[in-house]
Amino acid sequence: MIIKILNRLLTDKFYKKSGSVLFTVKLPYLKMSQKNILIIGICGVTCGGKTTLATELNHILPSSKIFSQDDYYLDVSDCRHTFIPELNHINFDVLTSLDMERMHQDILKFISNNNLKPVGTKKKINLINGTGIKDLRKYVHDRVKKSELNVLIIEGFSILNYKPLLNLFNLKYYFTLSLEECKKRRDTRVYEPPDCPGYFEKCAWPEHLKQLDEVKMTITDVTYFTEHSRDIVEQILVDIVNYS
Repeated sequence: MIIKILNRLLTDKFYKKSGSVLFTVKLPYLKMSQKNILIIGICGVTCGGKTTLATELNHILPSSKIFSQDDYYLDVSDCRHTFIPELNHINFDVLTSLDMERMHQDILKFISNNNLKPVGTKKKINLINGTGIKDLRKYVHDRVKKSELNVLIIEGFSILNYKPLLNLFNLKYYFTLSLEECKKRRDTRVYEPPDCPGYFEKCAWPEHLKQLDEVKMTITDVTYFTEHSRDIVEQILVDIVNYS
C-alpha cells in the first residue's frame, strides 16, 4: 500500500474520486536530495599496486565503489586491437586495447542513477598529531559516513591518459616503479593470455614510459608513488578528509 502511494506521489498528479466524477489534483514533485561524490583516480605502471590500493580504500570507506579499467579490455578477437607481428601477440598496454568509451559511459551512468553531485571545494583540515594508523582509518571512516560522502575509485594503467575522464577526478595518484622492480613483480603474475617472451621489454615497459611522460607533461595535480613510498593509504585518507 505504501509503495502504491509513493508511486502516485512521484507523478505530477493523481486522480481523486468525488461521487461518480474523477478530477485531478496537482501535486509537487518529490525530489530526492543529491549526495556528494568524491572521485579518486589511481593510475600507473603495471604491477605497481593500483588494485591493491583501490581495494583497501574500498574496505575502509563506506559508500565507496571501484571501477577497474581491467574490466573493459576488448575481446581478443576484436579487430581494434594492435597486433605486434614480431611477437605474434596483442599489445594490451595501450588505450586502444580497451573499450574506454563504455567505461566512461558506465561511470557517468552510475553517478546519474545514484543522483550524485561533485563534492565541493577542498578544505584544509589539520588532523591531530600522533594519531595512530588504526585511529586515522576509523576517524576517516566515521567522518565520511557522517557526511554521507560517496567515494568512487577508478583505477587502471592509463586512466589519466584518457582525456574524457580527467575532469571527473578530484584526486589523482600515479604509481611508478624502477625497471628492475617492475620486471621482478611482473614475472610473478599470470596473465590470460600469458605474456610471450619479450612482451615486457617490447610493450609493457615502453608503453608505460610513454604514458608516464604524457601525464607529467599534461597534468599538474598528480601525486606520485614509487616502490619506496610509505603510508600511501594514510596519505590518501588525509586527502579524502579534506573533502568530507
